[in-house]
Amino acid sequence: MQNKVYLARRRNIFKTDEWKRFSKNKLALVGLVIIMLMVMTAVLAPVIAQNDPFISLRASTGNKIIKNTSPEKSGTILGTDYLGRDVFSRTVYAARISLSVGLVAVSISTIVGILLGSLAGYFGGLLDSVIMRIVDIVYCFPVMFLVMIIAAILKPSIWNIMIIIGLVNWTGTARFVRGEILRVRELDYVQAAISMGASHSRIILSHVIPNIIAPIIVEATLQMARAILTEAALSYLGVGVQVPIPSWGNMLNESNNLAALTLYAWQWVPPGLCILIVVLSINFIGDGLRDAFDARQKK
Repeated sequence: MQNKVYLARRRNIFKTDEWKRFSKNKLALVGLVIIMLMVMTAVLAPVIAQNDPFISLRASTGNKIIKNTSPEKSGTILGTDYLGRDVFSRTVYAARISLSVGLVAVSISTIVGILLGSLAGYFGGLLDSVIMRIVDIVYCFPVMFLVMIIAAILKPSIWNIMIIIGLVNWTGTARFVRGEILRVRELDYVQAAISMGASHSRIILSHVIPNIIAPIIVEATLQMARAILTEAALSYLGVGVQVPIPSWGNMLNESNNLAALTLYAWQWVPPGLCILIVVLSINFIGDGLRDAFDARQKK
């Protein structure tokens, strides 16, 4: 009981100190605000979007499709694409895809990494050797190359992309968790729980994982940025999210021609900027969390 009270107090104090340190990082705060706004934009996409992102806009006569038209001439915020679809609406709806892919993929990779890393670090021995050799094998393959092969074999879809990215990005988390558990399992309170006869699952879930969750959160945050970039790259190459479903990657792919690059900048600049801003913001948040969770930081 005393140990539980101590851990509860420790978490509350640490949480307060964490926010104080995080709030001192102005770039991290800016990144947090931008991500919150982007999430709100994705959730409220049907309200924010001017037009249906899947349907071509037509002139007032109802016959002529308004395609490759600038914002001024089309009457929309970001103009229209080569099929006459509203670029602003597609960019807003694409935020749903990119953010959800990043969130789900990171959730999968984090869960798998924590599970395998915990087993390897806590039990050691043969199990540790087997898991680490699997990690080494997966780690040997370039992530993008492996993802492209799997995505090409399977039918391209949003859920397949989420699962694929999640299942090839767990190795870093597994290695990190294993190393942290090798350190934590030798601490006095873990050894005391073992001597009292606590089950392995209870020790891992109640005593080990809670004490390494902070660096795991930092790692997961940085992985989300990589997952969004990976999804954008796959969609750009045509093996990710398939049109007409909008994602920032396939919007760039659709603008990958000389006419669009030179004459219709409104078709590729918005999705490109969204990828840049979101990835930078997540990286800023990750850096801020790393500083906040660093016990060596003062006040």
